[in-house]
Amino acid sequence: MGSGLFFCLILTCAAHELLAFNCTECDKSKCPPRPISCPGRTATDPCGCCNHCAKQMWEPCGGENWELGYCDLRYRCAAVNGTGNVEIPDIGICKYGEVSFNYWMDDDENCPPVHGCVVRMSFCECTTIRTCVDYFSYSDEPTCRKSRPYDWEYFENPSAFETDIQYCFNAGCNLVEGRCECGSGNCEAKYMFRDQKECNAVLVSLKCANVTCPELPEVKCSNDSVITPTYTPFGECCPTVPRFCTCDFDKCPKCLYAERKITYRNATGFPGDCCDLFYCVPKQ
Repeated sequence: MGSGLFFCLILTCAAHELLAFNCTECDKSKCPPRPISCPGRTATDPCGCCNHCAKQMWEPCGGENWELGYCDLRYRCAAVNGTGNVEIPDIGICKYGEVSFNYWMDDDENCPPVHGCVVRMSFCECTTIRTCVDYFSYSDEPTCRKSRPYDWEYFENPSAFETDIQYCFNAGCNLVEGRCECGSGNCEAKYMFRDQKECNAVLVSLKCANVTCPELPEVKCSNDSVITPTYTPFGECCPTVPRFCTCDFDKCPKCLYAERKITYRNATGFPGDCCDLFYCVPKQ
């Protein structure tokens, strides 16, 4: 009994050491401003340091302390070459494909358990999942239910849902002392820029007006791969991650629904050798 407990304690300590291995002390000064508008969802890196716009398809991710960011839902931070997930501190790429069907937000061991609620069919569904992406709309069921005036309970007890909150959709950013200050909800406020992205673009253009970036080499990819975009850290002038080729597994041939796949050669997952060689036979 005692030896078993000691063994479990050793495993627990080892697990914590492995979890902390990829992360160093957080430096908030290197984080971008808290995102106001994003093409997808917002995310917190697995090190728990910075909030950022979750990365989209083919964008770089990972890096030391996940400084390049984390992928949005439906995507995974995959290794640039190969078929597995990225291993920090390597740089990965956000993508999905045939090799990623077993990956999903509630099985993301990089991230902590998060409890919250979403609304489906006008009802609140609450659960706990492991995720770094801002998946939930509400933190708990009472908050979620109070926000749904068309739930059946509203008609049974409408006074429980009364609120004096007045909503204002005015939002934007101003350039103040060399940085973007963004806000929302103040109907009387005047903003120079519509959103954080527009303000940041002007800020960077002013900073980089006399900066010449090194010319990036031309990249040509095979038919089974794609060229990724460059990555420029927030507020910087020149890219720190160049373009490169990575496999697009959606370009690989697939069997029909009524067929099953029999592989006779596994691909390496490197551009030019992204797709397995196989033949399809009817399902029995």
